[in-house]
Amino acid sequence: MIRHSVSPLRWILGGAILGAVIMLLPAGAGAGEKTLVVGAAGFPESLNPGISSFSALSLAYQTMDPLVHRDDAGNLIPGLATRWQAIDSLSWRFHLRQGVRFHDGTEFTSQDVKYTLDYILDPKTVYGTKERIGLIDKTTAVDKYIVEIKTKKPFPTLANGLSDIPIHPKLYLEKVGPTGFSKHPVGTGPFKFDKWTPGDRYELVANKDYWGGAPKVDKLLIRQIPENTTRVASLLAGETHIIEEVPVDLLPKIESSGTAKVLSVESTVGLILTMDTRKPPFDNPKVRLALDYAIDKPLILQQMLKNQGALLQGQLLTANTFGFHPGLKPRPYDSAKARQLLKEAGYERGFETSITTRSGKYLSDVEICNAVAGMLSQVGIKTVVNVVEGGVYLKMATAREIGPIHMVGWYSLGDADFATVWFTEGGKRTLWNNAEFEKLFIEGRTTVDSAKRVKIYHRMMEIMHEENPSIFLFGLPSIAAVSKRVSGFNAPPDKVLRLSKVALQ
Repeated sequence: MIRHSVSPLRWILGGAILGAVIMLLPAGAGAGEKTLVVGAAGFPESLNPGISSFSALSLAYQTMDPLVHRDDAGNLIPGLATRWQAIDSLSWRFHLRQGVRFHDGTEFTSQDVKYTLDYILDPKTVYGTKERIGLIDKTTAVDKYIVEIKTKKPFPTLANGLSDIPIHPKLYLEKVGPTGFSKHPVGTGPFKFDKWTPGDRYELVANKDYWGGAPKVDKLLIRQIPENTTRVASLLAGETHIIEEVPVDLLPKIESSGTAKVLSVESTVGLILTMDTRKPPFDNPKVRLALDYAIDKPLILQQMLKNQGALLQGQLLTANTFGFHPGLKPRPYDSAKARQLLKEAGYERGFETSITTRSGKYLSDVEICNAVAGMLSQVGIKTVVNVVEGGVYLKMATAREIGPIHMVGWYSLGDADFATVWFTEGGKRTLWNNAEFEKLFIEGRTTVDSAKRVKIYHRMMEIMHEENPSIFLFGLPSIAAVSKRVSGFNAPPDKVLRLSKVALQ
């Protein structure tokens, strides 16, 4: 039984319908101005940079900068800090970029960095990426352009964590408060806020004085287009120049269009189905194991993803991540074993459940959930698929009430620390708890010895494999598509749009 599924609607790509696609260019665009239009799969519920999602960070980084940036390949590069070094095992020094100004004209200094980190780490502040820098003990403004950060324990992944922390303007935030800031964000980034229409569009103008060089376009419009086929249709009609999350069955249509092309890159996202192990029936490990055997993952990879991506190897981490365990393998499809496990768990007649997902957040997400639901029904588990809007999903996730099963993708950004944090109590997203896992997580992020860290993460992956709090599905690629008028854009492996160097012919 499927409560809500998205029809492929391939006919929408016919020539007649393309002319009817809603015009996406902002009203009043001046003659000669170049407006870059991006079709996003989903929006966060607000412009609050503390929302825990890459869609929120992607919007935030149009107007804001972190101390440490990631490039298109995921490497750490200078942002508002030009360089940084460890002074001792607990102290880091960051040298700041000079002459940078926020969009309101105030100068960026060490006081803004201290204010940002103190604000985020305040126990009263709700901030989604707080745990990424949770081992910071104290931030000191040594002088106008030098910041020293002391940590509670050795913290080898500090710089990586700071790449997800946009720097806030102290004076402006003190003036308008968090609510005012979410309505009109101000930063040092390549674009300045213009208009925000929740669930529809985000309009920005170029920051001609950007420290990294003025953007190549005058205006930027990011439009939420959650329906996959509509997003593709908008690109082929010339209404958008870049689109995210291209469905695999429409890749040939784009490649043969003559007006657009596909860009694909390996990412570090592990797509999983997480079960709420706090409540029956998923508090029973045999039920969780039964689901793992009931899902034919290779078939879904072939049929739904057209072999784009790879099977997760019985663990959360993709093979390109530090800490990946090469000794683990995915459980094979075995419906008979699944039924036997359900019988042993006291569910011989099965049960009813649901899968919560968003549409267009991940590659073929709804289609995969529908396929999983069909496979579960074959072993007596009647499953409905609930497709919810992004803002609703985030509220459910924040409240840790997201249904018995939900689809989510966790990025590692190349290091197991970032993916595993979401399965700890500190990450505020887990529906499963394991004392050994919690202990090992702290050891892993406070150990400088790389070989020891690898052993720690291997054991953490073994624990997850043994307890099976989630069904580990696929490592997904990042697939975008662009108009042939576009240059300077690469498919981002972390889904954060980097648009300051994008040009339009």
